[in-house]
Amino acid sequence: MTNDTIAAPRAAEERAPAEISLRLRARRLFLAFHRWTGLILGAIFVVVGLTGALLSFAPQIEAALHPELLRSAPPSAEARFAPLDEIYAAAIADLPRGATPSFLAMPRSREGVVSLSYRLRDADDVIETHRLFIDPYTTKVTGDRAIKKGDDEIRQFFFNSVRSLHYTLWQGSDRSWLVGGPALLLLPSMLLGIVLWWPRPGQWRLAFAIKRKASADRRIFDLHRVVGAVIAVVLCCSLTSGCFFVFRQQGRDLVRLVSTLREAPRGLASRPIADRDPIGLDAALGIAERRFPGAAPTGFSLPANEKGVYVVSMRAQGEPNHANGRNRVTIDQFSGQILFTEDRANFSAGERFLEWLLPLHSGEAFGLAGQAVILLAGLAPAFLYVTGFLRWRRQRDRRAVSA
Repeated sequence: MTNDTIAAPRAAEERAPAEISLRLRARRLFLAFHRWTGLILGAIFVVVGLTGALLSFAPQIEAALHPELLRSAPPSAEARFAPLDEIYAAAIADLPRGATPSFLAMPRSREGVVSLSYRLRDADDVIETHRLFIDPYTTKVTGDRAIKKGDDEIRQFFFNSVRSLHYTLWQGSDRSWLVGGPALLLLPSMLLGIVLWWPRPGQWRLAFAIKRKASADRRIFDLHRVVGAVIAVVLCCSLTSGCFFVFRQQGRDLVRLVSTLREAPRGLASRPIADRDPIGLDAALGIAERRFPGAAPTGFSLPANEKGVYVVSMRAQGEPNHANGRNRVTIDQFSGQILFTEDRANFSAGERFLEWLLPLHSGEAFGLAGQAVILLAGLAPAFLYVTGFLRWRRQRDRRAVSA
């Protein structure tokens, strides 16, 4: 037997403890990063998660609380909406003096209402945002709601205030990085949590086990580990999409590295024609329907002046975004000429990815089931934070006693 033959097993034996030691050091480093990012930044996402859970069913909650405002009664099963121009005229007649309408949103269902968003300056020259609601069958105005006043992030319509807390912690849209920044750190922390949990081959059943007869410390650990593993994919998707919303331009630049992203042309404007009135919403809808047959209108951006344009949003069957269709037609308000068309059938892979971010974030891409998943995911950060904090405190107390 040569010296080389004897040395080979010895070298392997020496490497094994070194590899184990390296893995232990890496695991401790991962665990420390996961623990401290969770303890320090997790409190922010308790707030973000709980508000997100509430927002996941905001349309249904609003309709249930204010049926007189947000629900209509179809006269019959075959009843159709009144012409859009009549609905719009009824809304305009009810607007206060000096109001500027900006967007007309169509109902999501036959029992819904049309809403007209508008802005108004009050006596102190502060801009107020309002929403007027109109029964689409009778054209009767069902009510007016103040949505936001000036830059006040708290004293506004309830769900808008909740949305502001969710997105900016009530610090204003220019400080949304207060949520986006921690999300960028919590995302790798969540991924490291999955790495720390990942079971060895043949131990998958144990990875989801909770030892009921174990100590309180062990049960807390098991609950934290199992709940985190079950909801991790949804939370990672929510964190990723949230980062894209906050760091929108940086996110688009990142997507451009691997896919084409097209921008709508700027400066599109109508050309006023002497002695000719705007074509109106019904005509604009007809133009959009001919461009996208079978699609349903979801909303109309309204011209603010004589150079403004109609932008008609149309939702095709199967689109992930239920509230706002991504097929869009920009139309000259006087001639009816199509100035620009955005057709989701021609989306690149990157544009398709960006299209899915909001419907996945809100859960609406998969209907009520998706919203229910987002509701549970929104509650999960509070549960994970409490169980993680309890486990950390118990470990700290034990170390203090042993010292």
